[in-house]
Amino acid sequence: MSEPRLAVAFGASFLGFPTHLGFLRGLLAGGWRPHAVAGSSAGALLAGLYAAGVKLDAVEAAFTRADFKDHFRERSFPWRALGTFLGRRGMPAVLLGHKFERLLGDLVGAMRIEDCPAARLHLAVTNLRTHAVELRDRGPLVETILASCALPGFLAPRRMGGELLWDGGLGSVVPVEQWIDDREITHIATHSLLHDEMLQARARPERLNFPGAIFAGHQLAADEMLRWKLELARRAGKIIVPTETITARPRLGWPITAPARQPWPELARALIACGERSAEMAVVRLGRGGTA
Repeated sequence: MSEPRLAVAFGASFLGFPTHLGFLRGLLAGGWRPHAVAGSSAGALLAGLYAAGVKLDAVEAAFTRADFKDHFRERSFPWRALGTFLGRRGMPAVLLGHKFERLLGDLVGAMRIEDCPAARLHLAVTNLRTHAVELRDRGPLVETILASCALPGFLAPRRMGGELLWDGGLGSVVPVEQWIDDREITHIATHSLLHDEMLQARARPERLNFPGAIFAGHQLAADEMLRWKLELARRAGKIIVPTETITARPRLGWPITAPARQPWPELARALIACGERSAEMAVVRLGRGGTA
């Protein structure tokens, strides 16, 4: 029997990267070291830092900084917010992401995806010109992470190689398709995030407003697509362990989100703990032999 080799896909979720960090930490504590990782949006952030070899303690320190919110404060925010909400052309998001880019640069420097030492890496981005999802395994790491996080309305798209790239979660919320026929991969674990508000909406769909209904529709399509991709992987002989973590919706506070219920460092650590608990269940389902 061949040595088990695990691939882990981290799903898109607004500010969900601390929960993904906890999940990865739990997998490692359970003896499973990913041979390959992939991610969309918030998942791309965690996957990229891990593949680059950044120690998880350093990732946690970056994610739980007391001034973390300041990386989403930009002088141009009021004008970009006005232009975004008025539908001004060429202004699809309220943030440019320059401060967050510097934070990531401090962690990984000018590393490229293909040079990541800790794991093979794919990052999902959406190319709206070609109407295609691209799973990038080459190119500048920080730029590609930011492209995968470029949620319309929130973070401006990134121009790379003459193309304008948007949030990977628009087309592939949990990117696993690259491993279906990969003979090196024996196990695939996915980590999806669901907020308690989503569960409430499912229980009382008649109370949805228009934006909520649009989001619920996108989530339904994403869940159905993931189900089919995992079924294809099963048919290809992979051992599949999908995991979903339910948390309260993360909030940083004004001007990025509604007022936070608790200081960000405390909330981020609570989200990390949620991910660790989910990983404990995933490790049980993966079984023994996770030294890949």
